[in-house]
Amino acid sequence: MPDVDSSVPDDLPTEDRLLSLTSRPAGRAVIITAVGEVDMLTAPQLLMALRDALALPGGGPVVCDLTDVTFLASAGLSALTAAEDTAAACLTPLRVVVDHSRPVIMPLHIVGLDKVLALYETVADALLDQRKPPIG
Repeated sequence: MPDVDSSVPDDLPTEDRLLSLTSRPAGRAVIITAVGEVDMLTAPQLLMALRDALALPGGGPVVCDLTDVTFLASAGLSALTAAEDTAAACLTPLRVVVDHSRPVIMPLHIVGLDKVLALYETVADALLDQRKPPIG
């Protein structure tokens, strides 16, 4: 039987190459910034980061900045829905920042999550709780 190379070739995408997540405090709030693609492979990372932030003591809002997301698949929409459910259970506000970028706002509009999630146009608006829903 021939040897099988089980290593992953460098040119195949991995979660780390598709999505970058950073977390930083902003007063009592926590800002999670996503850059890249939120799909079946990376959505669990986003959900885990949001749930970790929602579980922090203090109850400040969690701001999820999606303005640099280039692709939002159904798995990403499910992750946002699950994070919103966690936020409601924790009594912690989840605020989602999206701009007019079609890769993000269109899927949210299509499935009706723009009516469920608290959407903001900028991180500053989200921190101040000044909703100005982006135009789809």
